[in-house]
Amino acid sequence: IEFAMSAAARSALFRGVGRMSELEMVGGRGTWVDTACGRRLLDMTSGIGVVNTGHCHPRVTEAICAQAGQLMHGQVNIGYHTPMLQLVDRLLPLLPKGLDRVFFATTGAEAVENAIKLARHATGKPNVIAFRGGYHGRSLGTMPLTTSKAVYRAGFGPFMPGVHFAEFPYCAHCACSGRGASGGSECCMAGLEGLRLLLRQQSTAAETCAGVVHPHKSHTVTVQPFSPTPVVPRTTLQF
Repeated sequence: IEFAMSAAARSALFRGVGRMSELEMVGGRGTWVDTACGRRLLDMTSGIGVVNTGHCHPRVTEAICAQAGQLMHGQVNIGYHTPMLQLVDRLLPLLPKGLDRVFFATTGAEAVENAIKLARHATGKPNVIAFRGGYHGRSLGTMPLTTSKAVYRAGFGPFMPGVHFAEFPYCAHCACSGRGASGGSECCMAGLEGLRLLLRQQSTAAETCAGVVHPHKSHTVTVQPFSPTPVVPRTTLQF
């Protein structure tokens, strides 16, 4: 009966999220997870970073239990709550120079959408530059920026206008790799030149409010290590 109920529940779940297996996880400790069928598996995903301290870390579990016993939900459009203010105090000294405001979001897509809203409002400019192969979310506001897989965008258009794409500056995927004067040991700066060309041909600096880039190309793409370490070159481009 339990298996039949589980099968019915699985079939009723919306298929918007792809799954790599049919395993049902019932517990976890550290780097290991336990399944309903009695298997213990090494978790190499860490919940896309959510449990990067391990499953049921004692200090994390203790903090969650303590907070649940004190205040379940402090609605922030009604007032402040103490843990939020404490976290702001810890974040402020870590912010880059010139940034002095904090906004909390529940997902990366929500953070990216609000960043675009802020950039457009603050600059009065409409256009956004993203990089090919990036993943920024699957909401209606972030799908236009996401090009890691066609399936994330298929059937959901038309999308938000004003999004333009540049090549991500990754040496291992660059057409110049291994063909330069240094034999590929130095970046040819093709990514930077492509970005400059985009600003001349598609979206001028006067029209561009922001560029959106992840420090890694995508959580849905795996690439091999390459030397030199790929970096986004410093530029003097101003939006």
